[in-house]
Amino acid sequence: MKTRGYIRITSFMILALSILFATAIINTRNMNSYKQQLEVSYQHSLSELAECLTTVNTDLTKSLYSNSPTELQQLSRELFAKCSVAKNAVSRLPVSQMELGNTYKFLSQSSDYAQYIENKLESGGKITEQEHKNLKTLLAYSEKFARSATEMMNNVSSGAKITDGGVKSRVSVSVTPLSNSFSESAKSFESFPTLLYDGPFSDRILNKRSKLVSNSEIKSKEECRAIAARALKVSENKLSFDSDERSLIPCYVFKSGRYTVSVTKQGGYIKSILYSGVISSSDISEENAVNLARDYLDKLGYKNMRESYYSVTDNICTVNFAYAKNNVYVYSDLIKVGVSLSDGKTVTLDASTYLTNHIDRAVFANKVSAKEARKKLSPYLKVNGVKRCIIPKENGKEVQCFEFSCTSYDTGEDTLIYINNKTGEEENILLLLYTDGGTLTE
Repeated sequence: MKTRGYIRITSFMILALSILFATAIINTRNMNSYKQQLEVSYQHSLSELAECLTTVNTDLTKSLYSNSPTELQQLSRELFAKCSVAKNAVSRLPVSQMELGNTYKFLSQSSDYAQYIENKLESGGKITEQEHKNLKTLLAYSEKFARSATEMMNNVSSGAKITDGGVKSRVSVSVTPLSNSFSESAKSFESFPTLLYDGPFSDRILNKRSKLVSNSEIKSKEECRAIAARALKVSENKLSFDSDERSLIPCYVFKSGRYTVSVTKQGGYIKSILYSGVISSSDISEENAVNLARDYLDKLGYKNMRESYYSVTDNICTVNFAYAKNNVYVYSDLIKVGVSLSDGKTVTLDASTYLTNHIDRAVFANKVSAKEARKKLSPYLKVNGVKRCIIPKENGKEVQCFEFSCTSYDTGEDTLIYINNKTGEEENILLLLYTDGGTLTE
């Protein structure tokens, strides 16, 4: 009995230990799973914060450049909204560990100040010299916090774990209280437009039929094949029919090696060219590529196209062209052309925006002169040049403007300011970004 009792007790102990061991394993797995879920949640919040801080920085910069009460009100609304989203992102992070308390304080002050500015403008007030300085102060901190958030995201991408304390902010500053009293009223915004673009007014293709194409003569498949062959500089027998594209701009699609080309069924316009190969070297200059792209468009029948900016990626120089007539740039009519920096051949083309929007337009007529429009600019901007243009608005309408190329006395950054030539009001602001790949805007 005694031996049997020992065996029974030993068995119970082994069973209990087995249960404890199994429970520990399950709890460890659950804890690791929870930790992974928490890490993913933290990383999502940090990514959202970094994105918001970048946009806050952009909004504050535009606020420095703007001299239009209407534009400033809109920027203040967008700034308030982005600050609110960013504060929510910070609240979901382990703030004490990541030393983001000052970031939260900055976002709160920026949000309050945006409300203050909006309410003042709404009541007919104007931005004072001191308030302009306050915006400069906020911008200085905004740039620091945006860099810090980006640095933390880079650490995460390199393997650092937020849950392990591997991500730390190097920014620890105290935001000086602003001199103005803030408005106590609060407003919430469920949605607001994005500010980032890959170029001036690019990719604004409206869901509408092309008047240019629909009023053109219908071409046969073989006629389109001949047009595609000339565009690729190959014989027609080197082209194979690929598909019948039934989009807003119907096309015949052909292939030749790594190239795919789309030709409109009406008019026989080259709508797009795609290249699936890899460009392995860069032997010609960007300036040469721009000239080659311009000549290529001219030979395709796209006349009066002027380059506005370019970027370089994977040894392809992509040039953005706008239609220009009588020195009036029409930013609704854009064509993008990609030129190989290896041999100067055109490898990509996208004329969708041009084909969708191109029409005969009214003559550029001023009610406000360029000299009068210049007076509408912020006194904190140095004017480098001016040209006439037509820009598209979000509602699909077009506006005739003077485009002023400017440099900020405050930051040294370059910007484009668009003043309506009928009303003298500020229509848009674009910030110029200079990268190794070319000039972009936001």
